[in-house]
Amino acid sequence: MPVGWDSTLDEILDRGSLRIPIEFLGHPDTGDPPEMYRDPETGEPDGLAPRIGAMIASDLGVELEIVDILWPDQIPALFDRTVDLLPKHTLFPQRALQLEFVMGRLMQIRVTCQVPIERAHQGVESLYREGIRIGVWHGSSNRDVAGRFFPAATVVESPDPTRLLLDGQVDAVIGDAVTRRYLELNPELGLLREPDGTLVILSRGHNKISIRPGDPRFLNWLNSWYDYRAAEGDIEALCVTWWESHMADRE
Repeated sequence: MPVGWDSTLDEILDRGSLRIPIEFLGHPDTGDPPEMYRDPETGEPDGLAPRIGAMIASDLGVELEIVDILWPDQIPALFDRTVDLLPKHTLFPQRALQLEFVMGRLMQIRVTCQVPIERAHQGVESLYREGIRIGVWHGSSNRDVAGRFFPAATVVESPDPTRLLLDGQVDAVIGDAVTRRYLELNPELGLLREPDGTLVILSRGHNKISIRPGDPRFLNWLNSWYDYRAAEGDIEALCVTWWESHMADRE
């Protein structure tokens, strides 16, 4: 870090607020994962990402400031200094060339395939055919997963890939964090399994907090913060017990 250049940590403390980006999804009752939504009664932000942000802000002694930014625009927003950190991006090698990730893990991500229920036990080979169309959430690293497993497929990014699947515009959706409520609300869809019933999981990973590279003071503080909150049991309670209580994509 250059001499005389303040860490983002100093900027946060001077400003009195921690800024994080959020693209709000629906409440978990609508089938969306409990990542980032507004409480239907109070209108206040809730979900895993806002709760992580609130814990960090509280331990810094500052206010949490949520900036409403679409998912594809969040990494650029970090680099143009509109926000201070990303609370829950998935770690993978190419992304780690752009960002520095806090050592500790948040929730586990399992990448699965959603298909029409009548094709739910046809196995992964059923998606190897020519002309396959696969939907992914816009800006998601699952586009890379789709390209790796199905290089001949046409991959379509959308803020609502489920609608594309229900409307027959794609043959499958590759995504993560599929909830039990989602499958209850969409009984015509299922998670792809092999004929023997084994759930098809294309990739596993973990969400982590990440920051702009080259800021060791902030990174060291966040690593220390994670160790403290993990020892207190807060990470396990939020990112494992509470998060997994919603999930349908468990083996």
